[in-house]
Amino acid sequence: MVLPCRKTTVGNIEINVAPLETVSLRLLLQDDENECTKLYRAARVLGFFYLDVSDSESYLADVERLYSITERYFAQSEEDLMKDFRADDEFRGFKGGKNWGSLEILRDDVTSSEVPLPVKIQPDSTTVQRFISASHDIVYVILHQLSGSLWPGSRNHFENKHHPTKQNNSSLKVYRGPALARLSDVGDNSHTDGGSLTLLYTDKWGTQIELPWSKEWAWVEAKPGHAIVNIGDTLQTLSGGRLYSCRHRVSQPVDGFEERWAVTYFLRPENGTSLVPLLPNCT
Repeated sequence: MVLPCRKTTVGNIEINVAPLETVSLRLLLQDDENECTKLYRAARVLGFFYLDVSDSESYLADVERLYSITERYFAQSEEDLMKDFRADDEFRGFKGGKNWGSLEILRDDVTSSEVPLPVKIQPDSTTVQRFISASHDIVYVILHQLSGSLWPGSRNHFENKHHPTKQNNSSLKVYRGPALARLSDVGDNSHTDGGSLTLLYTDKWGTQIELPWSKEWAWVEAKPGHAIVNIGDTLQTLSGGRLYSCRHRVSQPVDGFEERWAVTYFLRPENGTSLVPLLPNCT
């Protein structure tokens, strides 16, 4: 299915805007048949879609707080940031360099309280806990509805690979994106997400996706009150390739674009999960 891009202008540059579908969380919670069909179509065709969470005012307020928390965190000196660096841990701590970087906090660490939050984040622990809890509930709604579309009437469910009480690497990850003087200075960081589902909140241009029907790159517009959601490699594999994990990258549309912040939640399967395609009526 070839869907047309929309054109818009950023600065003096015309860019292509990716044709993402919009899915309502409220309607998914109501098991609305049309909305579940739309979700399944988006997950199969492009693997990226908007999730309308505008009814969740307290949740969106926490997203806004996390933007401010992220900005304060990255205002620290490089020496202080490096105190949170974990060279031997892919899923925890600070990663980055001058004027850019990320901080990742595992859901398991927050729910167990066994690993302390970074010192700069500790005063905001309640916001972090609420966001992680609510985001985990949201991705489970998506998992449930996709399972029903893939295997109607079956005992097969993605949730069987994502037990919430079993150890896993689901996480909150916040980003600081640099304002580079030249677009040409942006390195190649194209990738697919290795996990199951990603929720992304941002208020600026920063994500491009590779359109599967043309292999051209198109921008994902940031929309207030909406998460940008994408399917990861895990769901593509478990679905036998029926869901699509789309290649994407982080960039900026023009020279000298604004510094930007992003808040993400990554759902990952329980540790030790066998990543082979699920079959109908399998548990």
